[in-house]
Amino acid sequence: MKKHKSYQTKLKRHYREQVHRDIFSLAQMDIDSIALRLGPFEKGQKLIVESQYPMDPKLRLGLKDNDVYFIYGYVQASIMLLNIVHYGKSYFRKDSYIYPAIFCFRMYLELTMKLIIKNRSGIVFTGHSLMNIWDKLKSVYSLQLDDDVESVEFLIKSFHELDERSTTFRYPKMLNLSQGSLQQSMMIDIRKLQKCFLQLYRFFDGLYLESSVNE
Repeated sequence: MKKHKSYQTKLKRHYREQVHRDIFSLAQMDIDSIALRLGPFEKGQKLIVESQYPMDPKLRLGLKDNDVYFIYGYVQASIMLLNIVHYGKSYFRKDSYIYPAIFCFRMYLELTMKLIIKNRSGIVFTGHSLMNIWDKLKSVYSLQLDDDVESVEFLIKSFHELDERSTTFRYPKMLNLSQGSLQQSMMIDIRKLQKCFLQLYRFFDGLYLESSVNE
Protein backbone atom coordinates (compact mmCIF):
# COMPACT_ATOMS: atom_id res chain seq x y z
CA MET A 1 0.00 0.00 0.00
CA LYS A 2 2.80 2.42 0.95
CA LYS A 3 4.68 1.54 -2.24
CA HIS A 4 1.53 2.24 -4.29
CA LYS A 5 1.06 5.66 -2.63
CA SER A 6 4.72 6.48 -3.18
CA TYR A 7 4.37 5.60 -6.86
CA GLN A 8 1.25 7.79 -7.15
CA THR A 9 3.07 10.69 -5.49
CA LYS A 10 6.01 10.39 -7.91
CA LEU A 11 3.63 10.13 -10.86
CA LYS A 12 1.76 13.28 -9.80
CA ARG A 13 5.03 15.15 -9.30
CA HIS A 14 6.29 14.03 -12.72
CA TYR A 15 3.00 15.02 -14.35
CA ARG A 16 3.04 18.43 -12.62
CA GLU A 17 6.60 19.11 -13.73
CA GLN A 18 5.75 18.09 -17.30
CA VAL A 19 2.72 20.42 -17.32
CA HIS A 20 4.87 23.28 -16.06
CA ARG A 21 7.42 22.63 -18.81
CA ASP A 22 4.68 22.54 -21.45
CA ILE A 23 3.12 25.75 -20.14
CA PHE A 24 6.19 27.88 -20.61
CA SER A 25 8.09 25.99 -23.34
CA LEU A 26 6.33 27.86 -26.14
CA ALA A 27 6.73 31.14 -24.29
CA GLN A 28 10.46 30.51 -23.99
CA MET A 29 10.81 30.23 -27.77
CA ASP A 30 12.02 33.33 -29.58
CA ILE A 31 8.99 35.14 -31.01
CA ASP A 32 11.18 36.76 -33.64
CA SER A 33 12.22 33.38 -35.06
CA ILE A 34 8.59 32.24 -35.28
CA ALA A 35 7.46 35.47 -36.94
CA LEU A 36 10.27 35.43 -39.50
CA ARG A 37 9.19 32.01 -40.79
CA LEU A 38 5.73 33.28 -41.70
CA GLY A 39 4.85 34.38 -45.22
CA PRO A 40 3.82 37.91 -46.25
CA PHE A 41 0.39 39.43 -45.65
CA GLU A 42 -2.34 38.20 -47.97
CA LYS A 43 -4.47 40.78 -49.76
CA GLY A 44 -7.78 41.17 -47.94
CA GLN A 45 -6.53 39.06 -45.04
CA LYS A 46 -9.10 39.06 -42.20
CA LEU A 47 -8.29 39.25 -38.52
CA ILE A 48 -11.03 36.87 -37.35
CA VAL A 49 -12.17 34.05 -39.61
CA GLU A 50 -14.84 31.52 -38.67
CA SER A 51 -13.35 28.08 -38.07
CA GLN A 52 -14.75 24.66 -38.96
CA TYR A 53 -12.59 22.88 -36.36
CA PRO A 54 -14.64 21.90 -33.27
CA MET A 55 -11.62 22.23 -30.93
CA ASP A 56 -11.01 25.90 -31.82
CA PRO A 57 -12.13 28.57 -29.32
CA LYS A 58 -15.51 30.26 -29.60
CA LEU A 59 -16.15 34.00 -29.21
CA ARG A 60 -19.35 34.57 -27.24
CA LEU A 61 -19.55 38.37 -27.43
CA GLY A 62 -23.30 38.57 -28.04
CA LEU A 63 -24.43 36.20 -25.30
CA LYS A 64 -25.89 37.42 -22.01
CA ASP A 65 -24.17 34.76 -19.93
CA ASN A 66 -20.61 35.16 -21.28
CA ASP A 67 -19.27 36.73 -18.06
CA VAL A 68 -17.81 33.42 -16.85
CA TYR A 69 -15.49 33.26 -19.87
CA PHE A 70 -14.13 36.75 -19.19
CA ILE A 71 -13.39 36.39 -15.49
CA TYR A 72 -11.92 32.88 -15.66
CA GLY A 73 -9.98 33.81 -18.78
CA TYR A 74 -8.27 36.70 -17.01
CA VAL A 75 -7.51 34.81 -13.80
CA GLN A 76 -6.20 31.73 -15.63
CA ALA A 77 -4.06 33.89 -17.93
CA SER A 78 -2.62 35.63 -14.88
CA ILE A 79 -1.69 32.40 -13.08
CA MET A 80 -0.29 30.86 -16.28
CA LEU A 81 1.94 33.91 -16.79
CA LEU A 82 3.08 33.75 -13.17
CA ASN A 83 4.03 30.10 -13.76
CA ILE A 84 6.13 31.21 -16.72
CA VAL A 85 7.80 33.83 -14.53
CA HIS A 86 8.34 31.28 -11.77
CA TYR A 87 9.69 28.38 -13.82
CA GLY A 88 11.22 30.20 -16.80
CA LYS A 89 14.96 30.75 -17.19
CA SER A 90 15.05 33.98 -19.22
CA TYR A 91 15.29 37.01 -16.94
CA PHE A 92 14.19 39.30 -19.78
CA ARG A 93 10.96 37.33 -20.10
CA LYS A 94 10.53 37.17 -16.33
CA ASP A 95 10.79 40.96 -16.11
CA SER A 96 8.45 41.35 -19.11
CA TYR A 97 5.73 38.82 -18.25
CA ILE A 98 5.20 40.17 -14.73
CA TYR A 99 3.34 43.22 -16.11
CA PRO A 100 0.60 41.37 -18.04
CA ALA A 101 0.38 38.83 -15.20
CA ILE A 102 -0.48 41.55 -12.67
CA PHE A 103 -2.64 43.46 -15.17
CA CYS A 104 -4.71 40.35 -15.95
CA PHE A 105 -5.31 39.72 -12.26
CA ARG A 106 -6.31 43.33 -11.70
CA MET A 107 -8.81 42.95 -14.55
CA TYR A 108 -10.11 39.80 -12.87
CA LEU A 109 -10.62 41.65 -9.58
CA GLU A 110 -12.41 44.56 -11.24
CA LEU A 111 -14.64 42.34 -13.38
CA THR A 112 -15.57 39.82 -10.71
CA MET A 113 -16.44 42.49 -8.13
CA LYS A 114 -18.58 44.38 -10.67
CA LEU A 115 -20.35 41.15 -11.67
CA ILE A 116 -21.06 40.30 -8.03
CA ILE A 117 -22.55 43.78 -7.56
CA LYS A 118 -24.67 43.34 -10.72
CA ASN A 119 -25.90 39.91 -9.65
CA ARG A 120 -26.79 41.09 -6.15
CA SER A 121 -28.30 44.50 -6.88
CA GLY A 122 -28.91 44.82 -10.62
CA ILE A 123 -26.58 47.85 -10.67
CA VAL A 124 -23.89 48.15 -13.36
CA PHE A 125 -21.09 49.83 -11.42
CA THR A 126 -18.81 52.12 -13.44
CA GLY A 127 -15.29 53.39 -12.80
CA HIS A 128 -12.01 51.59 -12.30
CA SER A 129 -11.13 52.36 -8.67
CA LEU A 130 -10.72 49.00 -6.92
CA MET A 131 -11.46 50.59 -3.53
CA ASN A 132 -14.68 52.21 -4.75
CA ILE A 133 -15.82 48.93 -6.30
CA TRP A 134 -14.90 47.02 -3.13
CA ASP A 135 -16.80 49.48 -0.91
CA LYS A 136 -19.89 49.10 -3.12
CA LEU A 137 -19.58 45.31 -3.05
CA LYS A 138 -19.38 45.32 0.75
CA SER A 139 -22.51 47.44 0.92
CA VAL A 140 -24.68 45.36 -1.48
CA TYR A 141 -23.41 42.08 -0.01
CA SER A 142 -23.57 43.23 3.64
CA LEU A 143 -20.15 41.69 4.30
CA GLN A 144 -19.23 41.45 7.95
CA LEU A 145 -15.72 42.58 8.88
CA ASP A 146 -14.23 39.23 9.93
CA ASP A 147 -10.57 38.20 9.55
CA ASP A 148 -10.95 37.13 5.91
CA VAL A 149 -12.78 40.30 4.84
CA GLU A 150 -10.26 42.45 6.69
CA SER A 151 -7.37 40.66 4.94
CA VAL A 152 -9.04 41.01 1.54
CA GLU A 153 -9.66 44.70 2.15
CA PHE A 154 -6.01 45.24 3.05
CA LEU A 155 -4.87 43.52 -0.17
CA ILE A 156 -7.40 45.43 -2.30
CA LYS A 157 -6.24 48.70 -0.73
CA SER A 158 -2.60 47.78 -1.44
CA PHE A 159 -3.47 47.00 -5.06
CA HIS A 160 -5.44 50.25 -5.34
CA GLU A 161 -2.56 52.34 -3.99
CA LEU A 162 -0.24 50.74 -6.53
CA ASP A 163 -2.65 51.13 -9.44
CA GLU A 164 -5.30 53.75 -8.68
CA ARG A 165 -6.38 54.33 -12.31
CA SER A 166 -5.70 50.88 -13.78
CA THR A 167 -2.82 52.19 -15.89
CA THR A 168 0.30 51.24 -13.90
CA PHE A 169 0.57 47.81 -15.56
CA ARG A 170 -1.21 48.82 -18.78
CA TYR A 171 1.21 51.47 -20.08
CA PRO A 172 4.97 52.05 -19.81
CA LYS A 173 6.10 55.16 -17.98
CA MET A 174 6.54 57.36 -21.07
CA LEU A 175 2.88 56.79 -22.08
CA ASN A 176 1.48 56.76 -18.57
CA LEU A 177 0.60 60.34 -17.68
CA SER A 178 -1.62 59.24 -14.80
CA GLN A 179 1.13 57.27 -13.09
CA GLY A 180 2.36 60.48 -11.48
CA SER A 181 5.46 60.29 -9.36
CA LEU A 182 5.27 56.54 -8.69
CA GLN A 183 8.84 55.29 -8.65
CA GLN A 184 9.28 51.66 -7.74
CA SER A 185 11.95 49.12 -8.57
CA MET A 186 12.19 45.96 -6.52
CA MET A 187 12.58 42.21 -6.73
CA ILE A 188 9.22 40.47 -6.35
CA ASP A 189 8.74 37.23 -4.41
CA ILE A 190 6.75 35.44 -7.11
CA ARG A 191 5.66 32.62 -4.78
CA LYS A 192 4.08 35.01 -2.26
CA LEU A 193 2.45 37.03 -5.04
CA GLN A 194 0.93 33.89 -6.54
CA LYS A 195 -0.28 32.80 -3.10
CA CYS A 196 -2.03 36.16 -2.58
CA PHE A 197 -3.61 35.99 -6.02
CA LEU A 198 -4.93 32.47 -5.44
CA GLN A 199 -6.28 33.37 -1.99
CA LEU A 200 -8.08 36.40 -3.45
CA TYR A 201 -9.41 34.22 -6.26
CA ARG A 202 -10.72 31.68 -3.72
CA PHE A 203 -12.50 34.43 -1.79
CA PHE A 204 -14.08 36.21 -4.76
CA ASP A 205 -14.93 33.06 -6.68
CA GLY A 206 -17.04 31.93 -3.74
CA LEU A 207 -18.92 35.24 -3.71
CA TYR A 208 -19.32 35.22 -7.49
CA LEU A 209 -20.76 31.68 -7.58
CA GLU A 210 -23.12 32.47 -4.73
CA SER A 211 -24.27 35.71 -6.37
CA SER A 212 -24.80 33.88 -9.69
CA VAL A 213 -27.12 31.36 -8.00
CA ASN A 214 -29.05 34.17 -6.29
CA GLU A 215 -29.27 36.13 -9.53
